[in-house]
Parts: sequence; structure tokens; C-alpha cells
Amino acid sequence: MKNKPTILFNANILFTLIGFILFIGCSNSESQTQKLKDLDRSTLDSIRNDVLDSYKDTIKVDTSVIIGKGDTVTVKFRHYCTYDKKINIPQEYLNIYKLSKFQTHNFVSQIEFKINSKTIYNGLITKDDFKRSLSDELKRYGVLKYSPDISISGKTVSIEYGIGIPLAGTELGYIMKIDSTGGKHPGSLD
Repeated sequence: MKNKPTILFNANILFTLIGFILFIGCSNSESQTQKLKDLDRSTLDSIRNDVLDSYKDTIKVDTSVIIGKGDTVTVKFRHYCTYDKKINIPQEYLNIYKLSKFQTHNFVSQIEFKINSKTIYNGLITKDDFKRSLSDELKRYGVLKYSPDISISGKTVSIEYGIGIPLAGTELGYIMKIDSTGGKHPGSLD
């Protein structure tokens, strides 16, 4: 059973980023930079502004669902920017925007997962949870982006993410599953 929780965020940013990702969606950085070069100035400004606006957006989900023999599964989720200034975007992407430097931040998700009021997992999900599946470029420059999809199936919570380089158009889909013992199981959607 899939529960669609209420999500609070700026929908314009989401749709602009999804459109941009679909437009750019390829893995070769030369192709990505070429596609970025083909965009007009207002589109590039919009992409840059959406990245900057995303720092202020905190996504919150608070949902409960009754499963099986009456067990109540509760998930409280918050995805936010850390403002840590730990990621410097490579110059190859900045030239297109006529920027000499662009420093961005990591994003994390705080999740509390309970079954029948018993805490199963209470902690963070970070980009590092997916590091075994990430390219070197995504490890160094990628950020964890929440895709608006949390689902509950049985006593397992699944959260979809994208990990991509801001301004670059590189993003791949990932999923984090948390089982009834509190074990985290990262995986790739692609």
C-alpha cells in the first residue's frame, strides 16, 4: 500500500528542476555542457536561481498508515540544506553561467520511523549512504535531492532521491529503504 503524504515546498522549483533534468538527462559531461551551452540566458538564470532558492526550502512529511493486522507505521521526515559550503562546483559547468566560483551545500534528511509507537529508526540519510553506487564526480560534487516520493510497504519505508551536481544537469535516481529492524538499504533506481 502506498501512502501519499502531504509535502510542503515550492512546486515551481520542483517542476523547473524536473524539466531541466529531463532536458539534460545524460551521463557524459561533454554532452551535458554542450546542452547547457544551448540554453538561453534566462533559462540559465532560472536554473541558477532555483538552485539558490532550494537552500531555503525545507521539505516536511508527517504520515501514518495502518497496515496488516492493525500495525500503525508512522514516518516523520525532514529534508533540508546544511549550509556547510563544502561543495565547489567544477569550472567546466561554471563557464556556461559566466561564474568564476560557485560554492554549494550538502542536503540531508532527518527521518523518524515508528511501528506501533516503537522507534525503529531515528537518524539522518546523507549522500554518503549511497557512496558505493556513486561515480567519483557525484561523490565530490553531488548533492542529495529529495524526490517527492515516500512509500510504505508492509513494515518498510522507501524514500526516493536524486543525486546530482547543481547547475550541471547530472542527476541519477536512488532509493533508501529502511526495514522493520532499522536497517538502511540504499539502492539505485537507474
